[in-house]
This record gives sequence, C-alpha cells and structure tokens, in this order.
Amino acid sequence: MKEGSRTVAELTVLGNITKKLPRRTVVPVSDTVIFCVELEHPYPDTYWTRNGEKLKEDSRISIGCVLRQYTLTIRECQAEDSGEVAFVAGDCKTSTRFSVTAARKHPPDPPVDAVVQNKTESSITIQWSPPDSDRPVPIKGYVVERRKVGTQMWQRCNAEETIVATEFTICNFTEEASYQFRISAINDFGQSAYLEVPGTFYLEPTAEIRKGLINSAAVSGEEFSISVELSAVCSGFWSLNGRLLRSGADYLITRSKNIHTLLIRVVTMEMNGTEVKFVGGGSQSSCILNEDVGIYDCVGTMGMSSTLKGDLELSCEVSSASAAVVWKKDQMEITEDQRTTIISKGTQRKLIIKSAKKIDEGHYSLFDGTETSFFLTETSAVAAFSNKESVQKEVKATLSQKATLSCNVSDSKTEVKWYKDGKLLISSRTIYSEAKGNTRQLVIEKVEKSDAGEYTCEAGGDKLVFKIFVTDSQSAFINKESIQKEVKATLSHKATLSCEVVDTKTEVKWYKDGKLVTSSKTIHTESKAKNRQLVIDSVEKKDAGEYICEAGTEKLAFKLQVAGRDNDLTGLIHGACRCCREKEIYHPYSWSPQTHRSSQLSLIRSQSKRK
Repeated sequence: MKEGSRTVAELTVLGNITKKLPRRTVVPVSDTVIFCVELEHPYPDTYWTRNGEKLKEDSRISIGCVLRQYTLTIRECQAEDSGEVAFVAGDCKTSTRFSVTAARKHPPDPPVDAVVQNKTESSITIQWSPPDSDRPVPIKGYVVERRKVGTQMWQRCNAEETIVATEFTICNFTEEASYQFRISAINDFGQSAYLEVPGTFYLEPTAEIRKGLINSAAVSGEEFSISVELSAVCSGFWSLNGRLLRSGADYLITRSKNIHTLLIRVVTMEMNGTEVKFVGGGSQSSCILNEDVGIYDCVGTMGMSSTLKGDLELSCEVSSASAAVVWKKDQMEITEDQRTTIISKGTQRKLIIKSAKKIDEGHYSLFDGTETSFFLTETSAVAAFSNKESVQKEVKATLSQKATLSCNVSDSKTEVKWYKDGKLLISSRTIYSEAKGNTRQLVIEKVEKSDAGEYTCEAGGDKLVFKIFVTDSQSAFINKESIQKEVKATLSHKATLSCEVVDTKTEVKWYKDGKLVTSSKTIHTESKAKNRQLVIDSVEKKDAGEYICEAGTEKLAFKLQVAGRDNDLTGLIHGACRCCREKEIYHPYSWSPQTHRSSQLSLIRSQSKRK
C-alpha cells in the first residue's frame, strides 16, 4: 500500500441476537403493538426498557418468552408511550424508535337495514342498524332527510339536533304528499353516504279544528249538508253513529282545501238523534242530527188555466218533507196513469197532467186535514216556440270550432230538452244548454265529425228540428294567388318573404330546406295584424333555397334566388357595350366605388336610348 493511502471496511460484530427490533415503529392511538426479538441461545436475565427505564408488566403491558423468542406487548397505546424501546440480553441490545400517532380521521360508513317500524296518517317511525365496518369507526350521530316524490330537494327532518339513537319518528308535515326518506351517519371527521329507506309513504300534516260541527236540525225527506274547517289541508272521514260513510247514492263527501263537507241526499226519520262525526289531521268533531218536523202549510194558486196540447202543473209547498197529501178532482181521489203524474220531492208536492184536454177542466184540491183548491179552465193554445220562421235550422260548423243552435220560447219559464238523432243530450264540458230570458241554446264548444246530424229542441208537445253539417277547417292563409312565391335577392341586400293569415292570432313557423329558422342578427320574423314576414337583412349566397311557412297543418312554399351585385353589373356593362358596338356609339366611363350605382344607371339609360 502506498504511503498516504487508506481503505474503508465494514466491521460486523455477531452477537446472541438473531432477530432485532426495527429502527422505527409507528402505531396509532388506542392500537396494540407487539415487539419481538429472537436469541441464538436462551439467556436467563433479559429485560425491556423504555427511554432507559426498565418496563414491568401491568394492565397494559405484557412481557413473554417462548423458547428463544422474547415479546413485549403494549395495549391501548397512548402518546406518552412514545420513546426508545430496547431489549437487553447480557451484553447484547437492540432498540427501536417507538412513536404513537393520532388516530386516522375516517368518516363513518352508511347505516344498514333501514325499516319502517310504525306509520300513521301523519307520522312515520324509521329504524336502522349502525354501519357494518371492518374496523370500528366512531359515530357521533345520524341525520334523517325527506323529500316529496317528484322533487329533487332533500330536507333535514331532525333540524339542528343530532340523532343518537337508531330509531326516529318524523311528524309535523307541512303538506300532504308521498315522501321518501334517507339516513346518514356522522362523526367529527365527516358524514357517510346515504342509505335510502325502501318505498314511498303518503303522509299528511296534523291539523286542528277551526270551525267544528254543531248540533243541527234537518227536515225529513230533504237534503242536508254540514261542514268542518281545519287549520291545514289534509284528508279526513265522516261517520254516522260509528258507521264509516262513502260518497254514493245516499251521501256526497267533498273537500275544498281545508274545508270538508258532508251532504246527506235524503234525510230519513231514522236519522233523528244520530251522531255525525268527522276525523282528520289527528283531530275530530261531532254533533247530533235532529229531525225538524214542522207544521203542514200548503200554498196554492186558486185560479189556473191550461192551454190546448200543453201540460198542466199544479204545485204547492209543505213545511215538512214527510207530510202526506191526497190530490182530488171534483172530490174524487186522483190516481196516476199515463197522463197523470204525482210528484213528492222534499217539501214540493206536484200534480202533472200531460197534454191537458177539455175533460180535465174542474175543481182540483189537495187534502191533509185541510183543503187547498185549484180551479182549472181551458184557454186557446199558445205555441211553446216563438219566431219559428227566423230560426236558423241548418247550421254549418267547422271542425274544432264552436257551434250554437238557438231558438226562442214564448214563456221565459219554459224548460226545453235537446235530442240528437232521437237521444236525449246530457250536459258535459263539450256540449251544454243555455237559457237566457226567452232564448234557449245548445252549445257545442269544439265540433267533431260525430256531432253532425239532426237535433231536436222539445218544449211540452212542441218541437223544433235542426241540422248540423260539419266541414273541415278553413284555410289558415288568405290571398294565396297574390303571394310572391319566387323572390330574387341581391347579395348584401334585404330580402322579405311575405304572406297573409286568416286570423290575426295565428302563429306561423318558417323552415329553410326542411330546417326550422330561428331569429338572429341577420334574419328575423315579423307579425303585423294578418301579415307574416321572414326578413333577411343582409342576403348571403347560403340564404338561397326553399322556404316553408307553416300554420297548423297548412304550408306555403317560397323560393329565394340570390344573385351577386358585381356579376349583375358586369352583365349590364357587356350588354350595353355590345349595343354600342352594334350602333357604333361609344361612351367613355370612369369607374369608382362612389360612382358604381350612378354609372350603372347611366349606362342602362344610354343603352335604352340608342335602341
């Protein structure tokens, strides 16, 4: 080796320890750590130290030895356990830098097994289980949210408080609707994903009685209605002596927002003293229904007259709907037959004789212990309808338009019936009858092809026959023949496509080569009264093509031809020059952008004069 040189070598001293501790050991707070050392030969006097202090076993520290393997176990590690941990066996020693770190900040997993434990009309109780995690993660509480079906926004049910238990009851809903629910777990480090409760649930708010039921009197044989007002909009049900009621032939149950109404179509004697109860929104109200018998009191007209071929109607009103009466003619009791009808409805009592004749003259009376008399005499016939000659009996109607059949009656109190092809018409949304003074009308709001046919207006024994003819809808456009359907436009100039519609309210759409045209800076639509226009402010070559104006199902086609300004002017110049050469006339011209248009016009004039 030369003088001044040196060499480096690594020296390893083999001892009794065959498996040493790592240089550094890190565990989280509350975790358990096990240190393990192996010796080549067992040694009787071994021990563990922490920061130089000898460790002894306690509730958290365990020291073990199995053959040549020595272990130190520290449970529920704390920050103060950090330091140098060493194992000593005679002259041999191995150590590790031991650190206890804070626990990892893990948000919880979502809850599991959500079920509905209980449900009423205005509340629901949901139960769930804590998250099923591989390792324990602390949970501070839970959040429950709800939303209405069909909406996107979720609302928190537990407001600002945190739910600690795994069961929660939701009530105090503000409106009736179908709801969905979901649950999430939270801790100091975040919030879990949501667990949705399977299904949708119809719930409604709780409500108090604003205006309750009061004991009422009803007249037997008549209608009777009673209402209750709640503090919120929710459903409810009615009962009569504990029997649940439903809408049908005997009862009509309606609701308008927070007001519930029960209509008894006909009050009977058996209902006297009946309890009527309403239950809804967690509240209830009840009353007793009593029958109002009243005193019989009949009011009649002493003198009556009937027209030939007309119907006779004798009527009076009694105070009690249950009052029984007997009709007599010349002291003989009247029985019903093909022409005679006796009607008892509520407190009304009527005797109707169809097509009264001379033999029906006489003294009519109504008996119920007392007598009310009517004297019938015959007069000349008066037609049910007036101004028959001026009635429009044949009506032409357009599809989807309104149609009206109209006539006048002699008496403003006359009731009429309308028939179509022999069948009685019943009022609906699309067809109904109107009576104003002496005018009687049948109105069809939106005519269909099936509405064509024969209609009859009948009043007593008199009839009027009408006919409706249905035609297709009229054209949406007018003056089609005068429309300029082929339009020539010059580049950078304005071009207008124009047409007229029948109705000022008609909306149209414009298409170019089959594509809908939308308004922009260079192209827009105009609507003035019946005029409809498509305006191109500065024509480009791409604007050439076929245009369609569409109104409903009807269309008008236009063609727009675009020509360049320079090309057109060049053609004019060539034509003018050719004309000049033929006539041996020459006109000198100087061209500039400013004189472009005037030169063009002068050239055209010159050409025209020389010809």
